[in-house]
Amino acid sequence: MPSLDPDAVARPKEPAGYLPVNDVPRERVTPTISPEERAKIEKELTAARDRQASAASGIRDR
Repeated sequence: MPSLDPDAVARPKEPAGYLPVNDVPRERVTPTISPEERAKIEKELTAARDRQASAASGIRDR
């Protein structure tokens, strides 16, 4: 139902279109991390998880 207010903004005649289906992102300019860096990060995260788990189990044992 159209608005009766004379100051109302008119709707566009055609609805906005969808994004193109084949619109893919550009290739990365920066390289992804190397397998050595990934292994180092995983090792650090595993160590942090283990430290937190042992600290949490120490709290529960009290």
